[in-house]
Amino acid sequence: MDFLKVADDIVQKLWSYNQDESGWTLAKNSKDVVVSWKPSSEYGGNMYRGEGIIEDTPENIIPFMYLPEHRMHWDKALKSYTLLERIDEDTAICHTVTHSYGMGLISSRDFVDLVRVKRYEGGIVTTNCKYCCRVIILKSITIFFSSTVT
Repeated sequence: MDFLKVADDIVQKLWSYNQDESGWTLAKNSKDVVVSWKPSSEYGGNMYRGEGIIEDTPENIIPFMYLPEHRMHWDKALKSYTLLERIDEDTAICHTVTHSYGMGLISSRDFVDLVRVKRYEGGIVTTNCKYCCRVIILKSITIFFSSTVT
């Protein structure tokens, strides 16, 4: 699988959602964050868009979002978070495991995501993510199956 091409494709798709102002419904507007949603044309559900300004540089913020030594300190939903492969400076494959919730009614979930950080003129930075694999654990062997990329 050409992960750089997949990452480029998802960056373009997500940027097009950002540029599309039609059909978004305001879900929440606080002092620092605006969250909007609209029905997805790709799956039976809604897409959500969060926008906000963080008073710092991307070089200081991005490591806290994606490096395991930082992410585990602030994201309490995570049971584990592992950087599996760094493809280039702005692209990586990460494995995330969430905690179970509701006294086990909602089980722990595994995700393997392709993550791309994209910088635009004017200081805009987007973080783009695509679920890319199913994880099956058999004894102590982990096997990754690539999903179909659309």
